[in-house]
Amino acid sequence: MKRFFKYTIPSIISMWVFALYTMIDAFFVANYVGENEFSAINISMPVLTSFFAIGILFSIGTQARAGFYLGRGDDQRAKKIFTTSFISLIIVGLLYSLLIFVFLGTTVHFLGAREFTESAVRTYLLAVLPFGVFFMSTYQLEVLTRLDGFPNIAALSVLTAAVTNLILDYVFIVPLGMGVLGAGLATGIAQVVSTLLLLCHFARKRGRLWLVREINPRELKKVLPLGVGDAISEVSIGYTVFLFNTTIYRVLGQEGIIVYTVISYISIFAQVTMTGVAQGLAPLFSYDYGRRETKKIKQSFLGGFAFVLVISLIFNIIARYFSLPLVEIFLREGSALKLETIKALSKYSYAYVFLGCNILMVTLFASLGRGKIAMMTSLLRTPVLVTAVMFCFEHCLGGDSIWYVLTVSEGVTLAVASVLMLFHVIRPLGREMEARIR
Repeated sequence: MKRFFKYTIPSIISMWVFALYTMIDAFFVANYVGENEFSAINISMPVLTSFFAIGILFSIGTQARAGFYLGRGDDQRAKKIFTTSFISLIIVGLLYSLLIFVFLGTTVHFLGAREFTESAVRTYLLAVLPFGVFFMSTYQLEVLTRLDGFPNIAALSVLTAAVTNLILDYVFIVPLGMGVLGAGLATGIAQVVSTLLLLCHFARKRGRLWLVREINPRELKKVLPLGVGDAISEVSIGYTVFLFNTTIYRVLGQEGIIVYTVISYISIFAQVTMTGVAQGLAPLFSYDYGRRETKKIKQSFLGGFAFVLVISLIFNIIARYFSLPLVEIFLREGSALKLETIKALSKYSYAYVFLGCNILMVTLFASLGRGKIAMMTSLLRTPVLVTAVMFCFEHCLGGDSIWYVLTVSEGVTLAVASVLMLFHVIRPLGREMEARIR
């Protein structure tokens, strides 16, 4: 139990801080700039989630492979995997950021920005693009710091970055009046702070992992497939925002976009809390798998499942019965959209119960080397099911029924993922336990 909370609590705190980066931007923009600019940050979110998705793509597999070899006592192999992945991530991150900059106009249009928000979306993206590689690298370094046995350092570095973001948001937006440009710069600079702090940890060589001069690009063939499932889960946040934004604009208009913007920020906070549990357990899954500690894997998963379920129910209750203070964070006093937002959030929040369980299972699949199963589950969640359910609801039910789309798609995903869990994890691990007893 002590080990469980040692890794999950710092991970949850770290994920809260990641969520707070954009929420802090949203708060200052909503209260000191305007509602349309506020929705522009939400429209830009798929680009930020794509940064994190690339970081996750390189990080989860690195964590699983490096953790496996640390469990086996082969520290040098683990260091080589870490170094190869980190350098590769920097190269890919720079190229990806450059690609978005070259096709910025197309990107803004694709995200669904309209006449009210196009200029603000372009400005915000121009501010964060130079820092894109830091969004990716800070996530990987934070994950591997936890694997190295220092979850508190990982949480502290991210917390320091959040405080930096908060201070700079205030300075850039309130006294200096820089609007969404200031919000983007504050978030980007905060990512730089987090990356530098985490690099200092590895430079001090206090644990078992640090960067070495030897790399092996062939390791990427085993690392990347393991991260695809969790990367798709991260992309799903951006894709879901994009899908809802474009559909809601057709069904409910610009006011509906503002309502959904509030819902998405509150819901992302719920989602990253449950992601924090999963990511906190990931190094334990991979390390215990390397040591063939099947019983500990089972205990960690059952504990994580119960924890995620409790968290999801708490957020559901808050969203249904105590939503007014949350909504008032983003909507100014006297806004005509408060009541509509509260009703929509209550309907949307039923998805939380299924969401956390799906995230945990995808992480378990990847940590145990079941990369294909993790990828299949993530693709089923997004884009397959959420798109299909959205299409059915829009054309068959319409109106406010759109707020139930995520609940239905996540619920079906959970049913399928449970079957995959039975055949590809529970039974194989059970056979391993029986073999060891014999």
